[in-house]
Amino acid sequence: MFFDPRLSRSGQIACASCHNPELGWTDNLTRSFGHDRQTGKRNSMTILNSAYATSLFWDGRAKSLEDQAQFPIGDPLEMNEKLTIAVDKIAKIKGYKPLFEAAFGDKKVSLERIQYAIATFERSINSPKSKFDQFISGKSDIYTDQQVKGLHLFRTKAQCINCHNTPYFSDNEFHNDGQTLFGTKNEDFGRYNVTKDVKDIGKFRTPTLREVVNTKPWMHHGHFPTLLDVVELYNLGNPSPVQKKYLGTARDSLIPKVDPALKKLNLNKEEISDLLAFIETLSTPTRRIMTPEMPK
Repeated sequence: MFFDPRLSRSGQIACASCHNPELGWTDNLTRSFGHDRQTGKRNSMTILNSAYATSLFWDGRAKSLEDQAQFPIGDPLEMNEKLTIAVDKIAKIKGYKPLFEAAFGDKKVSLERIQYAIATFERSINSPKSKFDQFISGKSDIYTDQQVKGLHLFRTKAQCINCHNTPYFSDNEFHNDGQTLFGTKNEDFGRYNVTKDVKDIGKFRTPTLREVVNTKPWMHHGHFPTLLDVVELYNLGNPSPVQKKYLGTARDSLIPKVDPALKKLNLNKEEISDLLAFIETLSTPTRRIMTPEMPK
């Protein structure tokens, strides 16, 4: 069902439309498009290793992969289909009946079972061993000197590990990294849209760095075409200018406060190159998978 476009109103958009296995399980677009070629509001996150995420979407509005699976179907900018109709369409496809029976014990088709099936598939999408994994498993000679220096910088001066930690390379928390774009047409309050807590304005979920080389462009808005751009932004301390026309207005209380951990790093060009060399070791070659034949 992950590859089945019949879950959408147009019959042309599947989960895989924005999460292409050959593109790092994303779409490599600044922001994804959906129903009637409408452009979405955020960059598509990869589903690689999403089993290790404690919440889903940039703003964390889904608490599980099962919960997440229903959002794109009903979203008018994505699949634009009523959930009840999507379920009815799948239930009418004869080829699905033996598949549901094999998976669940009977032929009943329900939204809950569709969510469970998609989420179970997504949990199976994990990274193979990267160069980093081989290095920490004892193959010390697999790293160049530059990559070793980059690893050291990642853990120390560059401060990346403050948020990109654990084997998942994400703390599964929400931070304001200065990219709210306050006062612009691309303004996005992130986590605040879910919690309505002003402390959450501009906070977004820390994305995993595994396979990050393959998931361009970067950040929630997709405005960074290279990883160098991302590193340079953090190196500058994430300057986040506020449009002056909003100062002294009723919106003052909504001006986002950048995470205090974000400060100028003073990395020189060689250190930036070393850091990027290490980050690249967290990714593996993209893989092609055989798309299953759709049940009829």
